[in-house]
Amino acid sequence: MKIDARCKMQEARNKMQDARCKRQDFSYFLLLTSYFLLLPACGYTLVGKGSSLPPHIKTVSIPIFFNKSGEPNIEFEITNRIRDGFIEDGRLKLVGDGNSDLILNGDIIKYHLRPIAFDSKDNVTEYWVEIGVLIRLEERAKGSVILQQDHYTKWDYKVSQSVTEADTHRIEAIRQAGRKLAQEIVSIVVEGF
Repeated sequence: MKIDARCKMQEARNKMQDARCKRQDFSYFLLLTSYFLLLPACGYTLVGKGSSLPPHIKTVSIPIFFNKSGEPNIEFEITNRIRDGFIEDGRLKLVGDGNSDLILNGDIIKYHLRPIAFDSKDNVTEYWVEIGVLIRLEERAKGSVILQQDHYTKWDYKVSQSVTEADTHRIEAIRQAGRKLAQEIVSIVVEGF
């Protein structure tokens, strides 16, 4: 009889615990639902969806950035990543220099390799690639600069014993830093107009 009573008590505890879990799950569901319902009311939008651009602004041109960094040919990689960012976003059409609504000019003002990790013999095992750009956004019709800002980013990469492989990692880090810059710049241009 004692065993039977214990089993019944255990069953009752399990039922109470199941009910508590269901209430917690429902509470979590309500909290999550209200969060997503209130999110648009706070002014947030999903990237690639909203735009604060005036209706007459539909195109952008992005000439090759001017390289003031001292790192040879980095301007091509960074400019191409930023162009790709606008193409992927799709809210502004990328066109040639002569007939765009906006012109995004830029200068690469910083390129720096900073060691961030070392082995037991003080050899560098990991670097940050730090890149800075100055952008100027002009509205062609008005002939005025409507935005001028500096943007900085960094990306890490591991050093390899092979010089060729290490350079490949460095170039990929530059590419990733360029993608990160592109996301920031696209967001600022399209959503913060």
